[in-house]
Amino acid sequence: MKLRMNESSVRLRLHRSDVERFAQTDSIASATPFPNGRVLRLRLTAADVDSPAVVFEGELLEVTVPRADAAQWASSDQIGIYGTHGPLEILVEKDFRRTSLPSPDDEDRYPNPRSPQ
Repeated sequence: MKLRMNESSVRLRLHRSDVERFAQTDSIASATPFPNGRVLRLRLTAADVDSPAVVFEGELLEVTVPRADAAQWASSDQIGIYGTHGPLEILVEKDFRRTSLPSPDDEDRYPNPRSPQ
């Protein structure tokens, strides 16, 4: 799971294996340890909520999406789940293969719809 942020958005991108695990368990997490001993933890959770939400407490950034939306997204060609929470745009998307140079983890990414066939 990858995190991309700017002043107004939080974007999570998931590889195929991440999406499959999320579909089976309703939750997926990752952690990035820093040299000073602190850890940035990310968690994506499907729950009985009306719209996507994001919270940041302690070392955890958690994005929650509606369970029905998560199931539809994981089992279809739908690219992402989108919403807003307060001033933040929330984007949860499938990670595509690059259109330029190959990447070592391309096999675990989704085919890029912009790639020439």
